[in-house]
Amino acid sequence: MKTEVKRSNWSRFCKRFTSLNQYRPVKVRIRRNGNKETEITCETPLMGIALTKKGRFIDGVELFTAQTDPDRLTRPALSIKEPVRIIADKDKNKDDSRLMVEASDGTQVQIDLAGQKDSGQVHSVVEKLAYTMYERRGHQAGHDTEDWLEAERLITETADHLRH
Repeated sequence: MKTEVKRSNWSRFCKRFTSLNQYRPVKVRIRRNGNKETEITCETPLMGIALTKKGRFIDGVELFTAQTDPDRLTRPALSIKEPVRIIADKDKNKDDSRLMVEASDGTQVQIDLAGQKDSGQVHSVVEKLAYTMYERRGHQAGHDTEDWLEAERLITETADHLRH
């Protein structure tokens, strides 16, 4: 069931969508100005979507995935500038299954949600993030607990920020 989200509800919708769908696997398709479709397979699960604003006006929609690089964790995987329409699609169980965002330049982004929320995904992302920290330190041993706790903190902070 497709539903267009009223622009006045975009902010509330993004927070609800993020809360319900964090850590679900996603597949993204982009079509620019009616041209050929590009598919992006995300190796990491959805962290959320958020709006960007210029003053009081909505300037963009950002898609965040659980990056395994601590420097990229708070950066969007994809930014859609000047959105004009958000359409949510639910499956027969009334769970979110797809999100479509259309931009003023004709770009269309389709975000397909696959599977259910999986806390095992969080564990996997924390593990990869902690390992990246270990690699950056030159494979210096003895900081595994410290790296793990820092990775958990970063993931939790990012997830909380996107939900609120």
